[in-house]
Amino acid sequence: MKIKRYIGNSIQEAMIKAKNELGSDAVILHTRSIKQAGIFGFFKKNLVEVVAALEERKVETAKYSNLSNISDQSIYSTKNSRIHERNHTLNSNEDLEGEIKKIRTMVETVVNSIEIKKNELPNSLSSFLELLVSNGVNEDVAFQVLDRINQQINISNKEIKQIQEIVLYSLKEYLGESSPITFDGKQKVIFFVGQTGVGKTTTLAKIAANFSINKKYDVGLITADTYRIAAVEQLKVYSEIMSIPIKVVYEIKDIYKSLSNFRDKDIILVDTAGRNHKSDEQMHELKELIESVNNKEIHIVINASTDFRTIRGILDSYSFVKDLKIIFSKIDEANSLGNILNTKFYYDNRISYFTTGQNVPDDIEIPNMEQLCRSLIGEATYV
Repeated sequence: MKIKRYIGNSIQEAMIKAKNELGSDAVILHTRSIKQAGIFGFFKKNLVEVVAALEERKVETAKYSNLSNISDQSIYSTKNSRIHERNHTLNSNEDLEGEIKKIRTMVETVVNSIEIKKNELPNSLSSFLELLVSNGVNEDVAFQVLDRINQQINISNKEIKQIQEIVLYSLKEYLGESSPITFDGKQKVIFFVGQTGVGKTTTLAKIAANFSINKKYDVGLITADTYRIAAVEQLKVYSEIMSIPIKVVYEIKDIYKSLSNFRDKDIILVDTAGRNHKSDEQMHELKELIESVNNKEIHIVINASTDFRTIRGILDSYSFVKDLKIIFSKIDEANSLGNILNTKFYYDNRISYFTTGQNVPDDIEIPNMEQLCRSLIGEATYV
């Protein structure tokens, strides 16, 4: 890892120096204020020190001796090397065949399991089981949804169209009502949390544009995502385009200053650094930041393509947040949307928004639950 120290008259100047030398992927390790020497310490403005680091890629370079001096030993070594490579290739092929067999077995197990569950449902409902599973709904979730319908409602005397409407109504009940951000006259602080790369900053910019430009609310931006240099600059670009003021938080105490400066704002949107939900230290830092503020909302941004096991791990790690709302991002990139139903089946978190592309401010919407349900049974597409 390459670690360097940069000094500037301001935090921005020092970070620009770091970016110019190390690039936008540089990580900020430490910042501090440095007092300059002067007459009794007066008349000299404090400098800012930034310590940044960049993970260096290890590049393996082969060293060759003079080709005219190749010995018999080197030829022998080369031959052995080729034999080793051939054996390695054979082993790799065997490993690949083994993995294919495992996958085939898993698929056959799932198919057989679905067939068993289908036999436990009347024919008029078993067809919906296949549709839901094919659209990404967990097999057990799909079965439990349909089995409850079977237990509660006599569908033997109903036509398929009526049964479809019953299924749709049941799915909508599980998904619940969407819960977008609203303004009730009192200042509200909105935190955006989640893993790196899920689209927090872009999502925040879309919401900021909607409240500032379309609804004419007085909006302020705060970024606590100082882990990567490029993250701060990205939000600053959005703030300049939309003429919305922005404050940068480097330490917990900085958020108190920022909130004081934004005391007249209607809505304050806070961008946080991408957090690894498996890191206790990172989650503790985020918890400390969130709990330092009252009258807040927390929205977690989750990539719609994330596998459900990971989603469960993420939401479990945020159990300390009361009334955590979910924004499913990159809906347009997801192969299926069944994980949204899976999530709502096991968790009470309300869904606030879907993002459907990279365009700011257009590609964000309040979820259309009716259309989502119809897409899960193959009657329509969501995007």
